[in-house]
Amino acid sequence: MRRLGLAFAFVLFASQAFAETWPIRPNWHTTPGVSRDLTVTQICRTKWGSDERAVTAAMKQQVIDAYNFDQRACPITIRKKKRQHRAEIDHLIPRSLGGADDVKNLWPQCYEPVRKPKRLQAWGANRKDRLEKHLHQQVCEAKSEQMLRSYQQKFKRDWIALYREIYGDD
Repeated sequence: MRRLGLAFAFVLFASQAFAETWPIRPNWHTTPGVSRDLTVTQICRTKWGSDERAVTAAMKQQVIDAYNFDQRACPITIRKKKRQHRAEIDHLIPRSLGGADDVKNLWPQCYEPVRKPKRLQAWGANRKDRLEKHLHQQVCEAKSEQMLRSYQQKFKRDWIALYREIYGDD
């Protein structure tokens, strides 16, 4: 039994150390961020998630190859009662804020284990999705082109700094 406990402790430690090595920001040379020329009105009228995407399987593979990405670099998460390494090919500038379906706006992003409080959660797709939804709502409520362009630029610079600007250390 002691051997099993030590093995479990090693696996837990190894997975935590491993999780610290997965990418949390895109490479800005590979993914500088590209936005579409959409107005706030166009952005706010679109039903994001049910609209047609223009990211092809070939584009996704191009991004994976450019990053030499292996999904096993992502931390283990639980989805539908299965433990798995999960990632998505994500838009640096979110589509819901005018981000383009362009390989220069795409990067592989891991899903992180969900933790409460949020400040204990690692950086990953779940946190970025939370930020995207909130900022889309803010832009649409304010109907501000200036706010939209500002958020697009801030995503290009550093989405984590933008998250901290909006949510602090939550």
